[in-house]
Amino acid sequence: MTDNPSVRAAEARELSDSEYLRQLGVEPKFKRALGFFTGSLFAVAFQGPTTGALLITGATLAIGGPAFIWAIPIIFALQLLLALTWAELSSHYPLTGGIYQWARQLGGDFLGWITGLFYVVAIVLVMPAVGTVMNVVLSGLFTSLTITLSHQVIISILTALAAGVLIATSVRVVAILNSIGVVLELLVLLGAAVGLLFHQHQSLSVLGSTASVQGHGSYLWPFLVVVALVVTQLVGFETAGAFAEETNKSRIKPSQAIIAGLAGTAIVLFIFDLALLLAIPNVGKAMADPNMIPDVLTSALGSGFAKLFFAGAIVSVFSTAIATLATIVRMIYGMARNGQLPGSGFLTKLSPSTDEPLGTILVAVVLSILPLIFIKRIPVIVAAITALIIIPYILVFGALLVRRLQGWPRSAAQFSLGKWGLPITVAGLVWTVIILWDAAWPRTITNPHLGPLPVIEDLAIGCLIVGLIWWFVSLRNKPDPEGAAAIDQSARE
Repeated sequence: MTDNPSVRAAEARELSDSEYLRQLGVEPKFKRALGFFTGSLFAVAFQGPTTGALLITGATLAIGGPAFIWAIPIIFALQLLLALTWAELSSHYPLTGGIYQWARQLGGDFLGWITGLFYVVAIVLVMPAVGTVMNVVLSGLFTSLTITLSHQVIISILTALAAGVLIATSVRVVAILNSIGVVLELLVLLGAAVGLLFHQHQSLSVLGSTASVQGHGSYLWPFLVVVALVVTQLVGFETAGAFAEETNKSRIKPSQAIIAGLAGTAIVLFIFDLALLLAIPNVGKAMADPNMIPDVLTSALGSGFAKLFFAGAIVSVFSTAIATLATIVRMIYGMARNGQLPGSGFLTKLSPSTDEPLGTILVAVVLSILPLIFIKRIPVIVAAITALIIIPYILVFGALLVRRLQGWPRSAAQFSLGKWGLPITVAGLVWTVIILWDAAWPRTITNPHLGPLPVIEDLAIGCLIVGLIWWFVSLRNKPDPEGAAAIDQSARE
């Protein structure tokens, strides 16, 4: 291929998905069964608007008052910096494993390894959180049902096992089931919002009310806590890029799906929370009500609709479980294919009938169940999930900034930021550092003590120690296995 950048860009555009993949050092093995729509819904499912609403909305109202809602558009605008960046990286490197692959291509094997490790640990911890929300949903649907700690563990395990069985069938089946679940979720949330708008008890002025949560101080401090919580609902949209090798038009459709996944989740969350706030009969009582959402739905729309909401929530939460577990599988597979995990041969062997990595699926299910040993502490551990995802974000943005200053990219991708690449990278890096600082600030609700240090520091230091040990003991001088994705030399010039 010629060294002329414009010619290289034209040649790259003419290559098929499979030919482009081979140029990155990977032999195509997966069926391309996904598109823009299914990829976008995977991203929405991973973020889980219903799951986030049930876990987060009550807390954000209690901490920030009704004005908490303005955190959603503010965070969306800033997270869009990340989405645009991930979209360009996905277009350059449409590889299974998403952000792990982007880090490896930009910064080499070590950066890829650390990024992948932090990201996998974070999304593994999402699965017990999803199981916890499933128990909340079942309690809301069957109000007379008493769910004990043992029941919660069993339901969480069954959720992970069922998701694993479905993922083992084929990506096409998973995509169809996930799409049905997410569409139903969006219809239920928007249907609830429309119904609530016909039962308003508050005027629009309530959206500017802080309900005096700041006392005699500045509203900035409770709002920062709100930001740390709301961000948890708007991360993970980059997972659409983890399925790139299974997506048609893989150098553009996953990029579009990443942006659409973020935008769709943010819009639906804002509409639902807006309608919910306007339908609250008494703001003060709602702020102290741990069952705020079901109580408002019941008072406004009746117990029948509240039951319907929770019935739909079961499907939507299970869609989140499927999308999360499928992402874990793709991350592990991508790392194993590069020889960065033990048992790589077992993890990368595809089923001849389904083209799915059954060994990786089994490992992903087991890893998802292991944290349930600490079920009493799961709500505490969940507080660290966002921070553990943001750390890889910072690593990739740091490597990307260095490469951009060195002239990356040498050739254009089908999704390109052009001259906006550098300022967006700088702004995105600053924003991710702010998010991590905010989430890691020692406070009971977002970063409580699990051991001698706050939970985020405990888990981050633990991941770093394990990562460094494994790197120096096993990976430092280990050559890539045959067929591993080659590192883009143009990124390292």
